[in-house]
Amino acid sequence: MCGICGTFHYTGSEPVAETSIRRMMDTIVHRGPDDAGVHLDGTLGLGFRRLAILDLSPAGHQPMSDPAGRVWVAFNGEIYNFRALRAELEAKGHRFRSHCDTEVIVQGFVEWGDEVLNRLEGMFGLAVWEPRRRRLLLARDQLGIKPVYYTLQDGTLHFGSEIRPILAALPAKPGLDLEAAAEFLRYRYTPAPRTIYAGIHKLAAGEKLIVQNGQATLSRYYTYAPEPFAPAPRADEAAEQLLALYETAVQRHLMSDVPVGLLLSGGLDSGLLLGLMAKHGRDWPTFSVGYGTSFRDDELTDAARTAALFGARHHEVRIDRATFERE
Repeated sequence: MCGICGTFHYTGSEPVAETSIRRMMDTIVHRGPDDAGVHLDGTLGLGFRRLAILDLSPAGHQPMSDPAGRVWVAFNGEIYNFRALRAELEAKGHRFRSHCDTEVIVQGFVEWGDEVLNRLEGMFGLAVWEPRRRRLLLARDQLGIKPVYYTLQDGTLHFGSEIRPILAALPAKPGLDLEAAAEFLRYRYTPAPRTIYAGIHKLAAGEKLIVQNGQATLSRYYTYAPEPFAPAPRADEAAEQLLALYETAVQRHLMSDVPVGLLLSGGLDSGLLLGLMAKHGRDWPTFSVGYGTSFRDDELTDAARTAALFGARHHEVRIDRATFERE
């Protein structure tokens, strides 16, 4: 999962203290127990907690920079087309020191600047620091899978993969945003840019925030404009095209240097995923959480049958009321 956080005093000269960044990082240890990193550059501080998925070696340590130190990146997510991007960048003369997808973002930003965001296929919340320009970029993936929270107060930016590190950096806990609370009660979530806390915001899908020269500018880097099919495919052709997209997506998600598992319910969605995973091997570990057979809508039985159908190593986690309240 990984987690990023940081502080930027973008209108002043006060240096960011390492103790402050580490205090922020301590709130997201659960997102990245494998490694931690800090980068300080005067008024800028970046923090990172790593959950190692690709390239488990120390070469994947973050925040990560290019050899010349022109770009520093703290990145949470996965880039599924990073091998193709790496090959393109190597053809342009870039040399890589690791096998992880983070370095593709680093070298890609050196080559293409902000345009690299539109070349990334995957899920990400990231921070890119350019020391020479004193410029910080925050960005969220095109579908908004990975979150990025931030607050701008008195010329200082605090940000993180969760709200926790921001709260750790603020001198006092902010009050409740009543409009956000109303939206939560209506929609069962809080739409961007609001959060439940007043003054703390989140990037929307496909948005970026640039902080430079004493100013913070929010904009969209990604817009989707669907194009009509010409001619429209037949129903069987559309079904084949959709299945091919699913197969490609699942194959990309299996890319990992650590074991991969699946959270399996009794429904069609996760069952379809397991069926497509079975094309790339059997014995996948699957996990289901439920209340037991006494609960009328429990899915444990259906999940176990699906796992057996595809030869998965199934694991059930049963919880009762006492366990739910304790955890």
